[in-house]
Amino acid sequence: MEAPLYFPHTFMKKYGTLMLMCTLLGILFFVYIFYSAEGRFPSVKFEAYEFIVFTVIINITAFIAWQFDKLLDKWIDWRTHFLARFISGFLLNGILVLLFSITASILLLEIRNDDVIRMGILLIITLFISEIFYGLFYSYRYYAKTQVEAMQLDRLQLELQFNSLKTQISPHYLFNCLNTVSSLLYKDIALAEQFIRRMADTFRYVIDNQKEKLVTVSEEIEFVKAYYYLLQARYEQHLTLEINLPRNLYHTLIPPMTLQLLVENAVKHNKISKEQPLLIYISALDNTQIIVSNSKTGTVQVESLQIGLQNIIKRYQFFTTEAVKIKNETRFTVALPVIKPQPKSTAPRT
Repeated sequence: MEAPLYFPHTFMKKYGTLMLMCTLLGILFFVYIFYSAEGRFPSVKFEAYEFIVFTVIINITAFIAWQFDKLLDKWIDWRTHFLARFISGFLLNGILVLLFSITASILLLEIRNDDVIRMGILLIITLFISEIFYGLFYSYRYYAKTQVEAMQLDRLQLELQFNSLKTQISPHYLFNCLNTVSSLLYKDIALAEQFIRRMADTFRYVIDNQKEKLVTVSEEIEFVKAYYYLLQARYEQHLTLEINLPRNLYHTLIPPMTLQLLVENAVKHNKISKEQPLLIYISALDNTQIIVSNSKTGTVQVESLQIGLQNIIKRYQFFTTEAVKIKNETRFTVALPVIKPQPKSTAPRT
């Protein structure tokens, strides 16, 4: 029962402005054509029928042209073929508009040949102007929509980036680092100094790349090495990180903190001891994937990994259609698609 009530409301809201404009245009057209033929202005009392019929014809004509324009939008894109879309819309709509409006006017109003010519000229001029404004409006609307979508994507990227960064500068992470420094100061001052330098390098990388969408694999590897140095101070020889990547992949791109997050997850979700050493291996497959795998020394809590892994998966979706692949077998493996630099893409920080 609601549909019949809803339809008129939606129809009037959507086409009310168009109908109002066409009604005013129809009145102006009729006054001009009548005055040109009769030498006087039409009277509402004596030409009421002609007023109404002519206005209805103009409204129906405009509605037909608008619907046909919407159909053409699906066939020819304004963005890529603006001129072709404009010409085709003007010519095809011109044929439809002239055939319908002039035929209807001749049959219902019995207008004369001179009036037909005047009416045709007015309709062609009006159609030409309306097609220009329609194209400009469509382009502006698409531009505005694109800008909004771009802002939304940028915001989502920053949110994902922020969620990733929060894990790197968490109080727990800082607390562990400071505890390690404190213990090293009593054992080896030189080692403590080196540890502080590496810790500063990790924080500098986090701060410098907090707004970067992509960095080079080379930069990320250097960050991972600095992070690994901090881990070694705690786990010593019980933790091993091996990096074996082709040199040509060092110039490809990667979302910042991706490799570090995978290394951190491996350390966090495995038992590391003399009896159960942990090996993390970063390699490549066919120059199309960067593989990060680790041995499993204890029960991996897969559920607790999901937040970090989902963050990586979503960030990669912005830059490639290739999926991040995860395998939890005898080893825990994550395959990251290689992102190659594009000529016009945003360059990583140098």
